[in-house]
Amino acid sequence: MSLVGIHNDLILRTELPGFGGRLSVIFGGLAFALFFLGDLNDWKLGRRALRACFPAGFLLLAAATAVQALRGSPPPMPAALRGVFFVLSAVFVLLELAALFAALPAGEAYGKTGETRAACTGGMYALCRHPGVLWFIPLYACLWLAFGLPAAAAALYSALDLLLILFEDRVVFPARLNGYDEYRRTTPFLIPSRASVRAFHKTRMSR
Repeated sequence: MSLVGIHNDLILRTELPGFGGRLSVIFGGLAFALFFLGDLNDWKLGRRALRACFPAGFLLLAAATAVQALRGSPPPMPAALRGVFFVLSAVFVLLELAALFAALPAGEAYGKTGETRAACTGGMYALCRHPGVLWFIPLYACLWLAFGLPAAAAALYSALDLLLILFEDRVVFPARLNGYDEYRRTTPFLIPSRASVRAFHKTRMSR
């Protein structure tokens, strides 16, 4: 087979729906299934082995997103504007990682599922109760605009993330986090308010 034939064969294989396309969406969906299972474990099951659900789901979703973004075709726009969305993607990645691993005691949040623990109410979590989703949705919008992550995948993951935090906010966290009911009364669900922005600045200044 000629080099041209080999090249065309490789292109055909990478364009098959299941090669990094539908398969990566399935992996993304499986990641959220692991997140839901981890929350169910936190709420009711309390199995030590299932504490790995969150890190496994996080890695699976990150891998699926990377495959889809690298294979994507971004919508037409000026190069300078695409550069802006590229930078914003990086900013939202950092904010997402900070919300998940730096703004709360990650060891307790992910290593003590099934145990009662204190609610995190300061820092980013003074802005709203679910800052991870606050950054997640614009992150995936920017990944679509900068890299061509499929819009349908971005919408699906965002919808699943919203369903996940509804389950957490209404069922899991009130049962497992001390002070969560009071936290719900004082802090917005997702969209920061003037009062929550002031509370965020106050907690930062007090450090």
